[in-house]
Parts: sequence; C-alpha cells; structure tokens
Amino acid sequence: MIEARPRASTRRVASVRSIRFRIVAAFLAALLTMMGAQGFLILQQQRVARSLTLITEGYVPLAKIVTLLERDRQRVENDVQRLLRAERRPTTGPSSPALLYTEQLQENLAIAGIKAKYVQNHLELSAEDQAVFHKILIQLDLIETLFRGYQTRSAELVTLAEAGNKEGASALTEPLIEDGTHLGEEIDKLERLLESRVETLTRATEEAQVRAAAASLALTTVAVVFSVALILAVLVALRPIGRLTTEVQRLAAGDYGGRVEVRGADEIALLASEFNAMVRALQLRDRTLVERAEELNRLSRYLGSVLDSLEDALLVVEGEHVTLANPAAGRVWGAEQGAAPPDALLDLLENPGHHEVKGPGETLNEVRVAPFGDNGVVVVSADVTEQTRAKERLARSERLALIGQMLAQITHEVRNPLNALSLNAELLADELEALDRGRKTEAWDLLAIVSREIGRLTDVTAHYLQLARRPQAHLEPEDLGSLVRDVKRLLDVELSQRQVRIEVDPNTVPAQLVDGNQVRQALLNVVRNAVESGAHDLRLTVVRQDDEIHLVLRDDGPGMTSEEAERACDPFFSTRATGTGLGLAITKQILEDHDGTVRLSSAPGRGTTVILAFPNRPAHPETTLQAAD
Repeated sequence: MIEARPRASTRRVASVRSIRFRIVAAFLAALLTMMGAQGFLILQQQRVARSLTLITEGYVPLAKIVTLLERDRQRVENDVQRLLRAERRPTTGPSSPALLYTEQLQENLAIAGIKAKYVQNHLELSAEDQAVFHKILIQLDLIETLFRGYQTRSAELVTLAEAGNKEGASALTEPLIEDGTHLGEEIDKLERLLESRVETLTRATEEAQVRAAAASLALTTVAVVFSVALILAVLVALRPIGRLTTEVQRLAAGDYGGRVEVRGADEIALLASEFNAMVRALQLRDRTLVERAEELNRLSRYLGSVLDSLEDALLVVEGEHVTLANPAAGRVWGAEQGAAPPDALLDLLENPGHHEVKGPGETLNEVRVAPFGDNGVVVVSADVTEQTRAKERLARSERLALIGQMLAQITHEVRNPLNALSLNAELLADELEALDRGRKTEAWDLLAIVSREIGRLTDVTAHYLQLARRPQAHLEPEDLGSLVRDVKRLLDVELSQRQVRIEVDPNTVPAQLVDGNQVRQALLNVVRNAVESGAHDLRLTVVRQDDEIHLVLRDDGPGMTSEEAERACDPFFSTRATGTGLGLAITKQILEDHDGTVRLSSAPGRGTTVILAFPNRPAHPETTLQAAD
C-alpha cells in the first residue's frame, strides 16, 4: 500500500502531462504550419512586390521616356524636311519647331538619366539589375554625346534655312540625317534593353506567384489536417466538459446548489474543483451585491428626499425630454419627468450660464444652466425676489443716506439765516407794536407772511434733519395697541381743530420687539399725510396677518392713481403743492429698519389704505397682551 501511492501520483501527473501535451502539441503544430505558410507567402510576396516596384517605378517609366526620345528625334527630322521643302509648318512662335523638339529631347534625356540614377540608388536591386542599370547609364551617356552634335547641326541647319540659304542648309542635311540615324540606333538599343528586362522580370514574377500559390495550397492543406486532428483530440480529451456545461447553465439560471464531482487529477478535475469554488464565491458575491443594492436604494431614497426638500427648482433635460425634476421644479415651472421641457425655459436650454427669468406670481428667478452629458443640461432655478428687493432697499438706503448727508449740510446752512430772520422778525414786530398797536397797517400783514414762511421753512428743515439724522432702531418689547392709542391721544386736539374724526381698533396681538418712538413717528407721518391730503374720516387698526403684524390706516380722502401710489414713498414726491415729500419716505425707512414694508392701495375718489407691515417678533411668545380700550 505504501508503494502504490507514488504510482497513483505518477499516473495523475502523467495524465496531466498527456492532456496538456496533446493539446499544446497539436496547437503548436498547427501554429507552426500556419506560420510557415504565412512566412513563405510573405517572402514570395516581398519578392513579387520588389519585382513589380522595379518594373513600375524603374523600367516602365524609363521605357516611356526612351519612346519619347525617339518620337522627338523623328519630329526634328520631319520638321527639317518640311523646312527644306519650304512647306507650311505649325505656328510655334519665334522659334522653329525643330529647335523646340530638340529642347524636349534634351529635357527627356535629362529626366531619363535622373530616373535611372534614382532607381539605382534608392530601390533594392539584385546584382543582375544593378548591372542592367549600369548599362542603361552608359547607354544614356552615349546617347547624350551623340545628341550634342545632333542638336548643334540641327540648329545650324534651321538657322541657314530660315535665313534663306538653301544651299548651305542642303549641305548640312545629309550629315544631320546620319547623326539622327546613329542617335536613333542607340535609342533603339536602349529601348530593346529595357523591353527585354521588363519581359524577363514579368515572367519571373508570374513564376514566383505560381510557386507561392502552390506552396500556400500545400501548407494550408497541412494546416487544415492538423486543425482537424486538434479538434478530434480536444473533443476526446474534454468530454467531461459537458457535465460542467450543464452545471454552468444551472448556475446561470440562479441555482447555486449544483456541484461537479470529477475523479482524477487532470485539468478537468482541477476545472471542476475551481468551478465548485467559483459557485461558493458567487454565492458570497450575491449576498454582498444584495447588501450593496439595499445600501444604494437607501442612498437613492435619501438623495430623493434631499432633492424633494430643496426649495430651488432642479431639472435635468436630455434630448427633448425632462429626465429628472424635483417637486420644486413642478411647482415653479410645471416640469414633469418624461415630458417636454417647460416653455418658459426653452430659450435658455441652449445658452448655458446665468439668466434672470420672471416666474409665476411676478417672482424673479435666477436660472443657472450647465451642460450635462453628451446632449443634456442641468437647470437650477432659485427665487431671488426677496434678495433683489433687499438689494433695492439697500441701494435706496444708500441713496437716502447720501441725500441725508446733503440735506444735513443744506439744513445747517439754511437754519442759521432762518434763526436770524426769525429773531429780526420778532424785533421788527416789537418796533411795529410801538408804531401801530392796532396792527392794521400793511406792514403787519407783510410781517405775518414773513413769519409764516419762516415757520414753514423751519418745519421743512426739521423734516430734513429727521431724514438725515434718524437713529438706528432700538428694539424693545412694545404693546402696539397702547402705542396706537398714544398716537390717537397725541393727535386728538390737532384733528379736532381740523374737524377730522379718527377711530382706533386695537386687536389682541403679542407684545412686539420694535422701536416704539420710531413706530410712533411712522404712524404720525401717515396720519398727518392723510389729513393734509383732505381726509375727514380715519380708521387705525392693529391686525395679525399670518407671520406679520399690520398697522392699517384707512381714510376717505381723494385717493391716488396707481402711478402716484407707486411713487408715494419716494423722497420729495408729493401730490400737494406745499408738501415736502418726506413723510412717507421716512416712514418707509423706519419700516425697512424693522424688516417691514409699507403697502399702499388707492384709487381716485375712493380713499387710501396704508399698511405698515412688521414681521411678527413676539417679545414673549407665551404671553399675549390684551389691548385696553
């Protein structure tokens, strides 16, 4: 038993080696056969390619040039004969056609020499082709030597003939024809040499192609035989793969209970063992994937809740459809996932960047468009209405601050002479009292006008100083009901003298954090503004409206147009000839210091309603004060 175990191990090793050897040997044999066939074909193709290159780039172009040489030589002789016979020749300008043809012959001869040297120096040539091109160059040199004499004699003949010396031209005709004959013979030798070499190379190329085809067929047949043998060997050696295939199909269907048991120690047994290990790994991976999928679902829900809670509208547009839209995008723009983009945003989708767009309810939205993917965009819009209004309020405050500085300076310069005028008016009144105790002279009337205007200017400068030096709001708990009653008591005498009735309706509201003095000043301004506009019946009410506290003043005055109501709070704007236009401007600044607003609604002949809206800031949220009557 002790000796049997090594033999079993040896057999397993031999079996492993046998399977591997058969498969690898068959593959190597087939591969080497194919490589041999391909290598032989490549070698033959290279030879054929070299021969074709030499023919197409060497011999054939040279043969064409040599043909042109003979053609040009014949043209020269033909033109000389016409010249001697005084026949009409083609019009060629100031030069004789014979001279032009000799120039063409010279040019083609130079091209042939350059071409031959190029082929000899740049193409891969055999020893035989090197010798042939050496002969070609020698022949071209001989032709060039003969051509020089031929060119000189033809030029002399043309010159004599064109000069009218027929006898001299005739004397040169026979030598020229002899030179042409010798030149033609050498050109013909060169042409025969080139044609012979082209024919030789063509035959060799065809024979090489036939040999390559035969060898390729033989080697391909051998490769096919080896491939068939390889297939048979693999089919025999890998028959147990069928069982593995069945188990793999069960595994693909989601059944992880299958196992493959193959006895032995060959590659199939090893493959079965690895398959079983893979099944266990896949079970573990699936459990991990399920856990990760659950985590991704949780993160997806979390991301969805984040998108749903965003106040800014967010949508993704790809192609011509919305692929993602949070609830804010649906509320603001009516965007729906899977639908076409909202019409209000169509013009912006192809213009990435920042845009300002009017939204529903006259809101101002800042829309940012950014590219996304290949053909999509991400659109994020935020309601910046309040931010814009805050900027406008800040700009207005800065303008009012600048105006206030100017007014303070102007008021300082004006009040000094006003004080002096007032004092002098009092002194003048004392002097007039001594002269006219009855106060019936015109001087008393003039003095009254002066004093009244001085008083009016003093009031105006007081408004200016109030606008320029208004202190910062100091917020303290304040009972707005008591504050409204205080304003009523303060104005009772003044309103009674003007026959104006005011009714106060303080409701139950929590004590608010406000600057009481400034709020009183704001109420005094709006009440006096209503009285000076011609109102006789006023109603002042304290109302809690959602998250705001409203101080509402309604009057029965002449009212205003919509344009006048819109500008009513602008500094120095007034509908009255004697108004300063600062009362409502100061009131608006006071409300803005409290983060509030002034709202006017009016119509001509229907009175005016002024709402001083404060944010609801209870001093003690748990306590509600009851405004006393």
